[in-house]
Amino acid sequence: MMINFIIVLAIVAIGAWLGNVLMAVEQRVSQARRRVRGVRNTLDKLDATIRRLHREEEGLHAEIEELVREMVELRRKQEEVQQRLTEAQAKRRPQILILTDRRNPGDREWLVTVVNQQIGEIDAAHPLAVEWARGRTYLVWAESDREAAERANRRFSARPGYQVRSVTAVKEDLYRTNSARSAA
Repeated sequence: MMINFIIVLAIVAIGAWLGNVLMAVEQRVSQARRRVRGVRNTLDKLDATIRRLHREEEGLHAEIEELVREMVELRRKQEEVQQRLTEAQAKRRPQILILTDRRNPGDREWLVTVVNQQIGEIDAAHPLAVEWARGRTYLVWAESDREAAERANRRFSARPGYQVRSVTAVKEDLYRTNSARSAA
């Protein structure tokens, strides 16, 4: 009976040990299943994120293409406007300003171009900055080109930055004197 008792006790001990092993294995299997489920959920989320990012990328590519088309169209329009502006500026008659109305009988007409780059450097938004940078043309009556340049320098010397760029003789009289008009 003792042997039976020891055999039963051994069977119960082996059963208990096997039960503990089975529970440990079951616990590890359930942990592994939870990890697998977590990884699958993470993969699903990542897959959804990747799909969303692909859709956004396609949308961005479409938007970029649209912006490039718009930019090309705007550049074409800009070139047209610049061309029209260039044509308009070429057609524009140069404005001739009279430096002074004093005229001696022996004086000739001279066109004196005066420039001032500093106006644009100080205030680029100044309405006359571009015109002064290109130069303004003045009609000056004087005996020589040197005297015409001196008259222009006297007129503008009080302010800094003004310079006489060129002095050219007028080929035909723009303004006749009273004696010349009465003779005509």
